[in-house]
Amino acid sequence: MGIEKTFNTDLVSYRSVGGKKQGCDIELTTSTKLQQAAYDAISDIPNGAAVVLDAKSGEILAMASTPTYEPDSVDSNWAELCEIDGLFLPNAYKNTFAPGSDFKIITACAVIDNGVDGPTVEDNGYLTFKNGQTITNYDGNVYGTLDLDDAIKYSSNVYFMQKAMDMGADALEKSIRKFLVGESIELDFTTLKSTLDFENREDQEIASIAFGQGKTEVSPLHMAMAAQAIANDGEMLKPYLIQRITTPNGDTKQEGETEVLSEVTSKETADRVTSAMTLAAVRYGFGYIGPEGWDVAAKTGTAQTGKSDNGWIVSFAPSEDPKYVVVVMAADQDHDGIYYKYAVDQIYDALVDYDQLRDSSSSSDEE
Repeated sequence: MGIEKTFNTDLVSYRSVGGKKQGCDIELTTSTKLQQAAYDAISDIPNGAAVVLDAKSGEILAMASTPTYEPDSVDSNWAELCEIDGLFLPNAYKNTFAPGSDFKIITACAVIDNGVDGPTVEDNGYLTFKNGQTITNYDGNVYGTLDLDDAIKYSSNVYFMQKAMDMGADALEKSIRKFLVGESIELDFTTLKSTLDFENREDQEIASIAFGQGKTEVSPLHMAMAAQAIANDGEMLKPYLIQRITTPNGDTKQEGETEVLSEVTSKETADRVTSAMTLAAVRYGFGYIGPEGWDVAAKTGTAQTGKSDNGWIVSFAPSEDPKYVVVVMAADQDHDGIYYKYAVDQIYDALVDYDQLRDSSSSSDEE
């Protein structure tokens, strides 16, 4: 529906040779099978989203949101559909949500790039600030002595809060903004929005930002972009959904291409964060995927919003040479992020088949 609205003029009233109005053809980057797999994976999530990106090109291979509807039922069921909250505001890219601990992959880059990753942190399960406020780890867990790998693996709030204090608000904000959080990002089919509030620079506020709470909100597509940047040696690519627009005369009017949006970090930092995410994925229970034995790099998140939780899994694979990014988000739920691993597994199963077909196609083209 969003593509049709955005490109309505091209679709219905492009003036062709002879003066007749005839629509252009629009080819998307999405794979039909991956798109169906994404919908199937989140079909049991009332308020969910799934995003699949090509890590090396920025192509959007699948993007799904729930609740959803059958397009051919819109006219007959319009009144009923209008009563479903959030139906026409896709969670995958239009809605924004508190990210929770998956945001730590961004903060981890800041920790390394600002040179505060060396000393370990003694995690006693909580940190108390000057104003008397105490912030704890999720479920009050105590992790002891932690380095960066351990902090991502066990998802220590205390570690990232302490490191935020060590580097300071200015350095943390500068690093996060390299991921374009808080900026408007113009894509070929929409404008991505997100929220980053550094106005209040009290220690507890900065600490909350560091582990994905506070007033920070991002879309699942934006978190997929963050993961893609880490997977791609620190280069954030511009996601695109339009592969090609062809006029009725057979001319190419628009064609998608790979474009670097931001140099978020160095390859060395990206590699270190990838390594830590790979250790975390093993802890989550991700085994090798497919016949080639892909290993996964992943980070879960559970954002506590007061009344309910947002569960996240942000991932890419294979971690040693990433091809694909997979993000699943479930808003307003009562489960931890890891609960949605089954949905991520389903999408990776479909990606293995997609990858094999793509390799076969490439081999045929070369021949």
